[in-house]
Amino acid sequence: MEGRSRGVSRVLVRVLFLNLAVAGAKLMLGYATGAVSIISDGFHSLTDSTSNVMGLIGLRIAGKPPDADHPYGHRKFETLAAAGIFVFLLLVVVEVVRSAFSRMRTGTVPDITPLSFGVMTATLVTNILVVRYEAGRGRALNSELLLADAAHTRSDVWTTCTVLTSLVAVKFGYPIVDAIGALVVAVFIARAGLQIGLESSNILADRVVLDEERIREVVMGVPQALGCHQIRTRGTADYTFLDLHVWFAAETTLHEAHRLSHVVKDRLMEAFPQVADAIIHIEPPPPQTGNP
Repeated sequence: MEGRSRGVSRVLVRVLFLNLAVAGAKLMLGYATGAVSIISDGFHSLTDSTSNVMGLIGLRIAGKPPDADHPYGHRKFETLAAAGIFVFLLLVVVEVVRSAFSRMRTGTVPDITPLSFGVMTATLVTNILVVRYEAGRGRALNSELLLADAAHTRSDVWTTCTVLTSLVAVKFGYPIVDAIGALVVAVFIARAGLQIGLESSNILADRVVLDEERIREVVMGVPQALGCHQIRTRGTADYTFLDLHVWFAAETTLHEAHRLSHVVKDRLMEAFPQVADAIIHIEPPPPQTGNP
């Protein structure tokens, strides 16, 4: 866990500096040209940096070992940080929509130059590289924080493509497209925020993590196990808690049943390396119904 935490932190720090560079370039260009679509895209990129900082803070807290007040550890703080990204995205959507309608009312024409296309293209390439790097490391480290942040940046790729299209339209004499492009940016941001919010809420609400049938197959791989039920899993993809009831023959001694429960637990921990702990409840098989 400690090595994983350091790995996620390194990725976030690298991505943070890249996002700051991209956001700074877009905002300077946007205010210099007066293009509201570029400014909106710049604020979107700035929230990438903000989410990186939140992620680093959440990850530091999440890395703390279990204690008396948190016997299951602090892993969900990383999920809370991912949920924080969702809140920032909502704030950005409100600001983007406000700016777009303001531009429609004023009808100001932005000053589009070849430099505008050059800067936006460069930031687009940078974001694509960031998404590939962060998503790849997120899958390798099983980090929902990195995957959520990569999804956020992926939406930035599409918004930049939209902005480039808007710039072309403005260049050909359709300045209203600048404001329309900003509204399209808002849709992309809202979509990314909804996805992140749903994924975070599933973890915080203890949604099922592991497939029940696959767990049952592992348990039944122990010859003395007669069956199992009340299988429950919760947590994250890489830090899961499991508990279930396993049936052993009624004549099995307590000592033997206890030993067999550890066999079942070891098999489960081996089959599912992401399981942080598994609790096995020992039971005799339920009485058969329908027998004379």
